[in-house]
Amino acid sequence: MECGKAMEEGPLEAKSPFTMYSETVELIRYAMRLKSHSGPGVRQEDKQLAVLCYRCLALLYWQMFRLKKDHALKYSKVLLDYFKGSPKVPTTPPGWMDSEKGTTGLSSSLSPTAKHHRRGSNGGSSAASLISIPQRIHQMAANHLTITNSVLYSYEYWEVADNLAKENKEFFNYLNTLSGPLTLHSSIAHAVQYTRQALQWIRISAKLN
Repeated sequence: MECGKAMEEGPLEAKSPFTMYSETVELIRYAMRLKSHSGPGVRQEDKQLAVLCYRCLALLYWQMFRLKKDHALKYSKVLLDYFKGSPKVPTTPPGWMDSEKGTTGLSSSLSPTAKHHRRGSNGGSSAASLISIPQRIHQMAANHLTITNSVLYSYEYWEVADNLAKENKEFFNYLNTLSGPLTLHSSIAHAVQYTRQALQWIRISAKLN
């Protein structure tokens, strides 16, 4: 996390801060798969560690969105303009949908979905309508979805952390008093200091050197 922030503030590097944050997300996810943090018999230290991991994941996803926010706004404007001006009438379905002629052998091999589309094309079903979208617009929509999903993941992980933290109120209340509460809008520096302090206590409590 500190490295990603240094990349943001320093000269341009070969690796972007977005990539550093993204790789840190994968590292934390991998670490969390190594040890269970829920269920009977799980130590409080493991639950406390899980809260910290979820907090960091939420903050990292928020930082990733912040770095790509300008791109998302640009994509959003282009997509809105395109769909406002795009024709509402679907394009003509492919020829194999248009007629039953000469398809006796084919119809038996069609999937239920394909059969439904064929009936829809003859019967005017809107569910079977095909709309042509330029590759550029399709790619922009995919990129926009990827960026905005970071916000959803951020809030989702934060809520999971909140629920887990309820089982260790005393620990996190004391941590918040000493280090200051951590929020989705906390700086990376604050998040690092907060996490280091918590990890120190967890190591002591779990008797780890």
